Amino acid sequence: MLGTIYVEAIHMKRTIYPALTLLLLLNFGCFDDGIDCGSAVPRYLDVEGLTGQNIVIDSLFANFDTLAEGATVSYADFGIRVTPEVTFTDEIAVSEGGFQAFACDPVLPQPSEEIAEIVVFSSADYSQAASDKVFLAGDTLNSIIKIYDLYSGRIVSLPDFFVEDDIAASDQPITLQLTSAPTVATEQQFTVHYRLENGEFYQVTTDPVTILP
Repeated sequence: MLGTIYVEAIHMKRTIYPALTLLLLLNFGCFDDGIDCGSAVPRYLDVEGLTGQNIVIDSLFANFDTLAEGATVSYADFGIRVTPEVTFTDEIAVSEGGFQAFACDPVLPQPSEEIAEIVVFSSADYSQAASDKVFLAGDTLNSIIKIYDLYSGRIVSLPDFFVEDDIAASDQPITLQLTSAPTVATEQQFTVHYRLENGEFYQVTTDPVTILP
């Protein structure tokens, strides 16, 4: 009986010790040289494209429904939802003298690019009900567009959005909304230009919809 217990104890040591050694090595990778788990493996966003769709959205930007091609919608409920298409890049730290392993949880992706410009156009004239101003087809509509940037949480006019510098490009959607009613119902097809500080340029054109005053 005692011999059986002794043999089992030796077997447990042979099983547990290698596992503990591996665990210590992995944890050592996290804390060696003052590296903490939060910064050990940064992940960076790389914008590579753009998608967009027409939506109906509430005043709090909390809910939305996708609009079908040819739909009719009030200008106050209309929005253009633009989402950057991104890939992720991992940077693995290597300590002096060899490979350094990390057993840490990955950190959230970090922006690595900045937005230089967002411009909104339409395929048709847009006459404002509140003024004599008429935006001809192909003119920028930025002065009557507000933006909700989910990444920063800002809801401002599109011109005011670019008053600040160093605007991070993220993988979070951006919602663009008209702030001025049209004089009459008109079918519009919107195009959004999205340019980064590094010179990369992307655009998306949504399906035509009819905008009501």
